[in-house]
Amino acid sequence: MVTTIRLPVTLLFQFVMMFGGKMAKRKYNPEYLKYGFSFIEDKHGQKPQCVICNEVLAHESMKPSKLMRHLQTKHPACKDKPVEFFQRRLHELKVSQKCLTASCSKQEHALRASYHVAHCIAKAKKPHTIAEELILPAAMDMVREVLDQSASDKLKTIPLSNDTIARRIEDMSGNIKQQTTARVQASPYYALQMDESTDIAHHAILLVYVRHVWDGDLQEQFLCSRELPTTTKAEDIFNSVDLYLSSVGLSWEYCVGITTDGAASMTGKHSGVVKQILMRAPNATWNHCFLHREALAAKNMVPVLDEALQNVIKVVNHIKRSAKNSRCFSNLCKDLGSEHMQVLYHSEVRWLSRGKVLSRFYELKTEIATFLSENNSSYAELFDNDTWLALVAYLADIFEHLNTLNVSMQGKGHNIFEQSDKIVAFKKKITLWVNHLSKDRLDMFPNACQEAQQLDTTAKNDLKKTIKVHLNKLQARFDDYFPERHGDNVNAWIRDPFSINMESVMLPSNEEHQLVELSCDQTLKKRFGDVSLSHFWCSDVMAEYPSLATLAVKTILPFSTTYLCESGFSTLVQLKSKQRNRLNTEHDLRVTLSTVTPDFETLIKSKAHAQLSH
Repeated sequence: MVTTIRLPVTLLFQFVMMFGGKMAKRKYNPEYLKYGFSFIEDKHGQKPQCVICNEVLAHESMKPSKLMRHLQTKHPACKDKPVEFFQRRLHELKVSQKCLTASCSKQEHALRASYHVAHCIAKAKKPHTIAEELILPAAMDMVREVLDQSASDKLKTIPLSNDTIARRIEDMSGNIKQQTTARVQASPYYALQMDESTDIAHHAILLVYVRHVWDGDLQEQFLCSRELPTTTKAEDIFNSVDLYLSSVGLSWEYCVGITTDGAASMTGKHSGVVKQILMRAPNATWNHCFLHREALAAKNMVPVLDEALQNVIKVVNHIKRSAKNSRCFSNLCKDLGSEHMQVLYHSEVRWLSRGKVLSRFYELKTEIATFLSENNSSYAELFDNDTWLALVAYLADIFEHLNTLNVSMQGKGHNIFEQSDKIVAFKKKITLWVNHLSKDRLDMFPNACQEAQQLDTTAKNDLKKTIKVHLNKLQARFDDYFPERHGDNVNAWIRDPFSINMESVMLPSNEEHQLVELSCDQTLKKRFGDVSLSHFWCSDVMAEYPSLATLAVKTILPFSTTYLCESGFSTLVQLKSKQRNRLNTEHDLRVTLSTVTPDFETLIKSKAHAQLSH
């Protein structure tokens, strides 16, 4: 006799699932529509959905009895309705779902458009209100004329209010900050440049840029903008930078370079910013901005030249001191067919100002002399002095050479080797000019050469003596500000590893061996001439000779100038004007100055709902 054991249903289900069995899943039957139910499908299977209240039940409710119970309990008035009634409600449900999907899609497109407009506004350094006041009305007018009114009306759904644009820029700034931080963290080392200035609202602003390795080359990026709430002492500046680096997870250990100007707060011997950074960054070196050093080297002149320059500034101020004088001088230049209509003001803090003022002054010397004479000015007597005119001509020439040097060192992507070459070349030019003077040659200074022809022998000799004294003083000051560094010769292998004399190389044994192998690699030698120095070491060499490439990268990574900070302050002047003096510029500056493109898709997905208006 066989004994039958009956197990409870729940135990039987657990037993089946324990041994890998699968219970059959109930499928939707079109007959269920008479109970008022359709279905939706997800990763777990089909679930019943009421076509009247749109409620979605659990999968276990996919039974006629449970569906009927829902209908009788929650919709008793519909329990006797014919199936055609439920078919009509199902159709309405599907239509509403399509409309909702279309609406969400339109909102997403409007949100995307809002971000793109905000990005353009930030890049153009325009006020946030320009979107609502100008861009949107102009876009609607253009679309209406080119397409039709319905297409124009669709643009109204794009959120472009002042507050919305500000939030979009803040979102993009956060995304760019996140991307930049990730790139710097992925780099083996990084270098900083920083500078401090004051904005239109008298707030002290510190700008910091970073250079790091990314995608097989060196990349320069805006890192942060910090407002110094009270004083601008070295401690305040350092604490501000240190706090920011800590907040984004960057360590001073991997900083290999810091570039600043020569301000006392930056370069103080005992407690300057550079001193505090070097105490915490064992691999870092400090570099005094090449542009500032060049400006300082050219600043002091021999007394007679300085007096001539001061007289030029006085004449310029006399012409531009009143609107009437400026208009009369401009009309005079126009009547005489001059190329320029005005003289230029001199600004001591601008690198190129002195040279531009002198060049413009000398080009308009005839017009200036005529204007002063017509107005019976005492400064007219200066133009009767041929020696003074010759000195002004020489100043215009020499500062034209200095401006050319300065401009050549501006820009992005420069390294210490390139800048040093330009300085060495200019110092050799000064030596060459001194030799030419001893041979009675002035052709390297064309304006001075032309004016010297009007001088007698004694005055011409005095002019040459003055020029020679000034050139010797200029060369001595360049030698002081740009001394020959022993490291330039030691690191010559970085500039050209294929023609280096190994006897002059001082490297650890492992790196020396790698350098020997590299110098004999003909494939890399051919590649060396086709790419930039930074790309060669960061990409082509890094994989095969990592230790050697790391030493090279640490040398070429530091900035040579604070040009990026200076251009950043120019952008700050445009962003924070008298009309926008309460603007918090940090987010606008990051979006404007950074070359990292915001990840628009990530930003859009992070918004749960695309708000149509604010």
